[in-house]
Amino acid sequence: MVEVFQDWTPVMVNAFIAGVGRALDLISTWYVTPRLKLETSRVIGKLGWRRAVALQLPVVALASLHVSAALFVFFFSLFLAAGNVQGAWFVREVGEEKYFSLLVEAARKARWREIVLSEAAHLALYATPATVLTWVILAAPSIQFPPWDTYTLALPILLALAFYGCLGTFRMLMHLHRLRKPPSNVEDEPFPPK
Repeated sequence: MVEVFQDWTPVMVNAFIAGVGRALDLISTWYVTPRLKLETSRVIGKLGWRRAVALQLPVVALASLHVSAALFVFFFSLFLAAGNVQGAWFVREVGEEKYFSLLVEAARKARWREIVLSEAAHLALYATPATVLTWVILAAPSIQFPPWDTYTLALPILLALAFYGCLGTFRMLMHLHRLRKPPSNVEDEPFPPK
């Protein structure tokens, strides 16, 4: 009986690590945009909170299969959560609706080139150093690293950082591009009402 639990312990620990990460992302998103008006992911915005939470279950289940996957999900989610709460004081003070209106107005007034250059900072800040360090770890055999520690711990963190930089840039550019378009309906909602 004890052996059964010992066999499942790594899976449960991995699921816990990934679950904490996904919970941090969801809680930080709710803190900033409880109505999901500012959510840049169209999928999550259309699904709503209940289905968005349910969508996390397969992510956590898959991440539970390997410690590297669990660490990737945890750190990627941690970066998302930190990005969510950065500047949350302003959104909460002004209000979700007013902030969205300000964002739409500013996105429509700004030139696209300025938006792209500004938002591409994610690539420079996160993806570039993480990609370089990942290349050093994988491609530089002359540098002696303890193999298990490097591949199991450092690599998922670096890949999560690079993925966060690329995905953050892409999602924000797509979100701002959609906001620049003239409203298709009266309310100028980012997601159609259900």
